[in-house]
Amino acid sequence: EGALPVAECIVILRDVARALAFAHAENVVHRDIKPENILLSGGTAVVTDFGIAKAIATAKRGDRPEGDNPKDLTLTQLGVALGTPAYMAPEQVVGESVDHRADIYSLGVVAYEMLTGATPFAGRSSQAMLAAHVMEVPPPIADKCPGAPAGLLELVTRCLAKEQADRPQSAAVVLRALDAL
Repeated sequence: EGALPVAECIVILRDVARALAFAHAENVVHRDIKPENILLSGGTAVVTDFGIAKAIATAKRGDRPEGDNPKDLTLTQLGVALGTPAYMAPEQVVGESVDHRADIYSLGVVAYEMLTGATPFAGRSSQAMLAAHVMEVPPPIADKCPGAPAGLLELVTRCLAKEQADRPQSAAVVLRALDAL
């Protein structure tokens, strides 16, 4: 519903980065960070819905709740992308191996949306959006959010790097950068 004030964005991003740092320390990758999975409660942002992470962990263990089709739990092993198109990391889109840095990319998309009022590739079909995550550089945030701190813009841009190695390497790194703001 439009851009949020920069100070509010930083508070929310810090809470989400803290939650992701905890999850990643427990070897849990969320795989579906998006606004709908970030709830605000008592002035704190809370990350919810670890359903995709749970399904993948279950598939890796070979466990199946009674009645579940084993094919449904191993979709990522077959190269099928799971997640929400507007927030998916490039490696997630193409069905490659996903690690905690996919969550950092998605956090960058959420940050972009909070600062500008729209996701980087809004207004496109799901397929076009997915292709853009892989092939296109998002429009500069500064064009839509003048006055935002340069450090924040640089951090969000790094989170949105196409290559995993070019993103911050942990949510703890993101949190430290946000704390420095």
